[in-house]
Amino acid sequence: MDAGGLFRNYAVDIVLLPPPEVMDVAIQINQMLIEMTGDDTIQLDMVQQIPHISLAMGCIPGRALSELNVPLEQMAKRLLPMEISVEGAVTVVTESGDKISGINFAKDDSVFVMHRSVMAQLAGITKEKCTPASFVRDEDEELTPFTTSYVSEYKEKAGFERYSPHITLGNGDVTEIENLPVLPEKVTFPTLAVCHLGNNCTCRSVLWRSGAEGKRI
Repeated sequence: MDAGGLFRNYAVDIVLLPPPEVMDVAIQINQMLIEMTGDDTIQLDMVQQIPHISLAMGCIPGRALSELNVPLEQMAKRLLPMEISVEGAVTVVTESGDKISGINFAKDDSVFVMHRSVMAQLAGITKEKCTPASFVRDEDEELTPFTTSYVSEYKEKAGFERYSPHITLGNGDVTEIENLPVLPEKVTFPTLAVCHLGNNCTCRSVLWRSGAEGKRI
């Protein structure tokens, strides 16, 4: 990180990254949703909109990113790789009536323990107000109201008893797709990472990672 980044406000998502073969399936289903709906608001790939399971979100100052490295590294060594059962591909309807699809995972003790541990680590970091500048954006891209509110209110909207581990697949009803790729019964997650968030809470870049693939800061 350059010196300017220390004073920047980052919208971050601490996540579990799936193995490449599961990323491939998620990207394939995402493309099927886009073909069916014509809505490419969420366009998954391996680099700029990376499939992931969220563990905790928030907006923090750049200087605080390094404060997370040691506890997250220790957590990764203790809890990874992590095997989580797959419940299936599902669709939910938002308050605004939009249909969003994802792969739901069981809230096993292991992933719930990691969620609570990551939430505790993030709670100890000085928070910043989420602004459009906190996110990765394309030129002239406007953030959806959902994006900033969901990150700012993650604890209330998706934390603890509301926590539901999933990989977002995109907009549209996945149950309407024929010949859907077969999902595995279980997935072994090898990597813990800190993502810099973009619009619609997509993982636009990886700021740090640790696990079977090594680590990057």
